[in-house]
Amino acid sequence: MEPMNSFSLAALPQLEVGSGSLKSLIDWLKVKEHTSILLCIGGSSFKRSGHLDEFLSQCEENGIEVTIEQITDEPSPEIVDMITTTHMKGTISCIVGIGGGSVIDAAKAVSAMIAEGRIGNSSSVTDYLEGVGTLSPSGTRLGLAAVPTTSGTGTEATKNAVISSVGENGFKKSLRHMQYVPDLAILDGDLITTCPSSVSAASGLDAVTQLLEALVSTASNPFTERLALQGLAIAGSVLPGIIDGSLANDSDARTQMAYAAYLSGVALANANLGVVHGAASTLGGARTIPHGVVCGTLLRSASETIIEHLKASGDSKALKAYSQAGYALMGVPSGGIDKGLEILLDILTDWEHEFSIPLLSEYGFTKEELQKMSKTVGIKNTPATLTAEEVTQILLKRL
Repeated sequence: MEPMNSFSLAALPQLEVGSGSLKSLIDWLKVKEHTSILLCIGGSSFKRSGHLDEFLSQCEENGIEVTIEQITDEPSPEIVDMITTTHMKGTISCIVGIGGGSVIDAAKAVSAMIAEGRIGNSSSVTDYLEGVGTLSPSGTRLGLAAVPTTSGTGTEATKNAVISSVGENGFKKSLRHMQYVPDLAILDGDLITTCPSSVSAASGLDAVTQLLEALVSTASNPFTERLALQGLAIAGSVLPGIIDGSLANDSDARTQMAYAAYLSGVALANANLGVVHGAASTLGGARTIPHGVVCGTLLRSASETIIEHLKASGDSKALKAYSQAGYALMGVPSGGIDKGLEILLDILTDWEHEFSIPLLSEYGFTKEELQKMSKTVGIKNTPATLTAEEVTQILLKRL
């Protein structure tokens, strides 16, 4: 038996999983004595599910005052600061985010910034963003509950909120503190059955990317490896049916995929990610392109390039991890490494086409622009020291 390397684990939220589990949110709010909440929701998903009116009615019956803010894009510093300023002097004690990853990221950021402002610190999120601001967050925040209505980012399990500024000097940066892990996360498939196929595809491949990158990460550990393999097995069993429609309205399948996405968040929080997310940060700051689309369109290309690099360098450990991912996605016992690698790339190729993942050119990217951007893409904890040419190759394959 090989000796176990030392590792540590990040905090996790209280977790409620299952069809109808949204009902537990009211009980939690009552126990925590949150009588005034700010509800952050997305453009339409929570409304379409039919559960918004029911939730508001339950809040009214239990004496919980609700103020609603709608988040329709990835949260920018301007959006976070505007919401923070609006509610700074109110009585709100808890932020509830019910929506996609952008909604929950906004909820996390607002929870922190209102609290910072109330104790006399700066309330502008820009001041605390990694690589942008000059201040370190204190970690103080309001109560925080996260209820995803898509299955992708896993932000309901992490300590950071991604904030985006799109343009020539754009960025995607994190507001991060160990105290920003939500108090409560609820995974209720009933809220996700109305999620459009295109969003389900992009967010699902985001989760798969996070699971795969965490599995093969140079910072992986036995805990994250087991979680990642379990998440990949779940995604492999339900994601294709969700996208082709056969499982789209199946609450249990949706809950399972939400759990796989949650596992991806836990895994990334403890093992970090790789070059696909490095590229997502760079590309997302330059164009208004959904994070999941970047991950989905680059996942197969990046995996192929990394595997080729690993074969040339003879890194059998990392190749074995990629191979295990292939077997997990197919739902069969592990076998030979080469066969597992073939399965992985075949599945990712099939999904790329079957899920209709857009090319980067559809968002206005050009060859010259991608060649320039590739020089600033971080490879993070990718298990191969990719060259600038290899990173360029990953991007151009999906132009």
